[in-house]
Formats: sequence, structure tokens, C-alpha cells
Amino acid sequence: MYLGSAAAMLVLPSVGASFGAPSLLKVVGCLGLSWLAMWMLVGKEIPHRETVIPITQAEVNKAARQDKPIIKSAMQKGCPAPTPWRRMLASPAVWAIITNNFAFHYAFYVIMNWLPTYFNSVLKADLASLGGLKTLPYLVMFLTSNLGGWVGDLLILKRRFSVAAARKAVNTLGLTSSAVALMLMPMASDTLPGIAATTLTLGALGFARGGFSVNHMDIAPKYAGVVMGISNTAGTLSGVIGVAITGRILDWYGGSAVLGGWYQAHALAAIICLGATVIFFSFARGDRCFN
Repeated sequence: MYLGSAAAMLVLPSVGASFGAPSLLKVVGCLGLSWLAMWMLVGKEIPHRETVIPITQAEVNKAARQDKPIIKSAMQKGCPAPTPWRRMLASPAVWAIITNNFAFHYAFYVIMNWLPTYFNSVLKADLASLGGLKTLPYLVMFLTSNLGGWVGDLLILKRRFSVAAARKAVNTLGLTSSAVALMLMPMASDTLPGIAATTLTLGALGFARGGFSVNHMDIAPKYAGVVMGISNTAGTLSGVIGVAITGRILDWYGGSAVLGGWYQAHALAAIICLGATVIFFSFARGDRCFN
């Protein structure tokens, strides 16, 4: 994911400068269609569960009455229990993951979508002229995303932290550091300090993924995909909301050339990150909540 962002930052500004902004949509669209074609060519179809395991309750009852050992074995091994939607949506531990996914993606999408404007208006630099340097924030984010998971495992396996304590430690360090770094970005007065502040922000956000982003596997391994789907939906919505709100704030302060708007927009993102940190620290768990 972040390597793709780094590649886009390296290539797309030059494409836009040479062929115009509409060309960016065409390039990204063609890449998407190419990926789809490759997936259709090499993707493997998973056998339908219905071919080996009774799905309806009537079929389950019929198989049980007939005492078919093969079917009963398949039922025991593969037939999933109903998803406990009500318990999940009432669980503070699940909402801790959701709110932190929201906060992470709020800050991430605000930075990613407003970065060209930030460079042009605040740092007075053209992204297309920065070469490979502009990919540094995303490359560091790729590294710290892996580092966060490694540190979490180290705390659990070597330092004898509980799973919950390790997830909270990684999450708190990452989101708190990102909140501080967000406020450093508007303070930058030149290209290199601006890139350094952006790199620190995205690197800290990546590190936090070793906390909230893997916690669904801790509390609900059987339903991890469901929890991830819910929390990622919140993250996607936060991206839409954050980008729009940032634009409104910049407009209220007189445009992207006015530093006051950047301070307020980044302060809001920082507050959201700090609030999510408190929620995760208070309500996250490391034990299995849903069997």
C-alpha cells in the first residue's frame, strides 16, 4: 500500500506537469484495469462451501438425523456460527479499533490529499522538482508499519507484556508522536524541514498500525474480517470527511497561502489522534472476546 503511494509520488507529479491533470486519472484508471485483468487471469476460484457443507438449517438437521459422518465432520470443521453483530457493536474493544482506524485515516488522508498544496503554498516548492526525495515519507511509513508489528511482538515475547499492554504501548507511541509531528508541519519554512516533518508524521502513523490495526486478530480471530471491514469503513469515511473539512478550514482562513488555516486543520487532526489514543488505551483488550 505505502510502496504504491511512494511510486505514485515519484511518477504522477511529472505526468501531471507534462500531460495535464486529467492524465492522472487516465493513468490510475489504466493501472486499475491492468490489475483487474491480471487478477482475472491468475486468480484461483475457491470452492463454494455449499458443495461440501450443508448451509440451510433444514439441511443441517437432515444431515444430523441421517448420521452422515462425512457431512457431520465437515459441519464441525467448516460451518461458521452466525456473526454476533449485536455483541460486536456493543463491545467497547471493537469501538476502540473503529475509532482509532477513523483517527489514523483522518490524519493520513488529510496529509496525502493536501500534500501537493502544502508543498506549493507553504514550502513554495513544486513536487515535480523534488525527485525521489518526495517519496521518503511513504517509504518510511512502509518501514515503520512493519516496525510497529515487530516491536509489539518483541514486547509480548521478550518483555513479557500482555497482548493488550503491547498493543496499547505501540498505539500510544505512534498516534501521540503523529499528533506532535502534525503541528510541526505548518512550522516548516523550507523544503527539507517540511519533508522531515511530513516523514515524521507518516512514520509515526505507520508505527501505530502495530497497535489498533492488528488488534482485531486478538479479540476476534474468527471474525477478524468482519471487524476489519467495519473499522476500514470508518477509516474510509474519515478520509472523505477530513479532506473536505481541511478545505473548508483553509478557505475560512483566507486560502492555502495563509498559515493560520494549516495550523487549525492540523490541530484538529492532532486532537482526533490524541482522543483516539485515550479511547484505545482505556478500552482496548488483548484477549479473545468472540469465539
